[in-house]
Amino acid sequence: MNCFLVDKGQAYSYTNLLKDLNERDYYYPYYKTFDLYLYFVNLIKALAFNQSIFLLDSDLNINEIEGVCKNSVNVASQLDGKQYGFIEEVIDAIQKSTSEITIFTSGTTGQPKKVIHTVSSLTRNVRIGDKYMDQTWAFAYNPTHMAGLQVFFQVFENMNTMINVFNYTRLEVYRLISEHQITHISATPTFYRLLLPYDKDYSFVKRVTLGGEKSDSHLYDSIRKIFPRAKINNIYASTEAGSLFAAKGDCFQIPENIRSLFKVVDDELLIHKSLLGKSDSFVFEGEYYCSADLIEWTDKKNGIFRFKSRKNELINIGGYKVNPSEVENVILEIDSIRQVIVYGKINSILGNVLCADIELKGNCKLTELKVREYLNGRLQEFKIPRRIKFVESLSLTRTGKLKRI
Repeated sequence: MNCFLVDKGQAYSYTNLLKDLNERDYYYPYYKTFDLYLYFVNLIKALAFNQSIFLLDSDLNINEIEGVCKNSVNVASQLDGKQYGFIEEVIDAIQKSTSEITIFTSGTTGQPKKVIHTVSSLTRNVRIGDKYMDQTWAFAYNPTHMAGLQVFFQVFENMNTMINVFNYTRLEVYRLISEHQITHISATPTFYRLLLPYDKDYSFVKRVTLGGEKSDSHLYDSIRKIFPRAKINNIYASTEAGSLFAAKGDCFQIPENIRSLFKVVDDELLIHKSLLGKSDSFVFEGEYYCSADLIEWTDKKNGIFRFKSRKNELINIGGYKVNPSEVENVILEIDSIRQVIVYGKINSILGNVLCADIELKGNCKLTELKVREYLNGRLQEFKIPRRIKFVESLSLTRTGKLKRI
C-alpha cells in the first residue's frame, strides 16, 4: 500500500497507519508530541470516532494559552474498540466526522487565540479524485496549524504521500525533494527564501503554493527558476477562516459565488461570519469579521485585489505611516539578500525609528552603504531604515513565518 509519511528517514505506509489505528482503543484530547507520525495517528483516531480535539504545538508552554490545564495534556480518553478493515473506511469516517477541532492562531505577534473548526470547514478546498492521486507532497508546515492541516487532509483523502521537510536545512530539503521526487510543495514565502541560493532546477515538481505571508515578484522569479515546470499559486488563508481563495502572482480574486460575503472598509478586508470557525476573540462589525488585512482593489468589479499589509503592522515614523512589507519588498530586490525584516524602535522624537535586520545568502557580502544607495530614489526618505543590521539568521514563528518584532 502507498506510503503515508516519511519523517526523519522512517517511512510509514497506510498499512502501518491502519494497524496502529486499530490497535488503539484510546486517543489524547490534548496531545503534545515531537513525533509527527504519532501526532497524525492521534488526530485521525479522534476524527474517525467523532471526538473533539485540541491541537497543541510540541514546544508549547501551556501557560501561553487560556483554557487548557497542564494536567489534562497527554491524558488518554477511552474509545470503543471498533476496527477498520480498510484505510478507505477511515477516510470515509473522517469525511462524515462531527468532531470539533480547536487550533490556536500563531500570528507573528501577540498571544495565541483559540479557534474551533469542523472537518467540513477545514476541508472546504480539498480536491478528491483520480487526477489528485499519485502525488508526493513536501510537508513544510507546523502540523497543528491551519496550513499544515489543509495539506494533511489533501494528502490523506487521496491516499498520497507526505515527506516532512519542516524546519530542515536548505541542503536537506533539496536532498529530500530529489530522493523522493516530490511533486507538490506548499509553504510560506519564508520557506522558499531559505532555499536560496540554489544549484540546480527541479523540473519534476508540478505545483508550488505559497501562503501565510506576503510574497514579492523577486521571490516568484526565483521559484520559477528552481521549479521551472511547476504551476505557482498564492493562497489567501487564515486560522479564523481557513483557505478562501488563490492567486497567480500577487493579485487575489474572490470567487463570484462568495463575493457577497466580503466587503472592504477603510482598506480592511471584512469576512462574513458564515465563513469562519468559532472563537470568543473575533472582532465583528455587524455580521462581518475584521480581518486586519489591508488590501487595495486592482479590479473591484471582478473581485481582484492586492494584499498590502496587516493593520497592526503599520509603523508611525514622524507622523507618516510606513508599511514594513513595502520596504522589505524593495530591499529583497537586492540579489544577495535572503531575508529581511523591517520594524520600528521607539524614539522620543519621531515616535519610532525605522530599522531593518538583513540576512544574506550563503557567503554573499554586502555593506550598509550599498543598501542605502539602492534604496535612494526607490523609496521616500522616511521609508528608508535609519538603522540597518546584518544578522546570521532571523527568528521564525512556530509556523515558519518571519517573527515580527
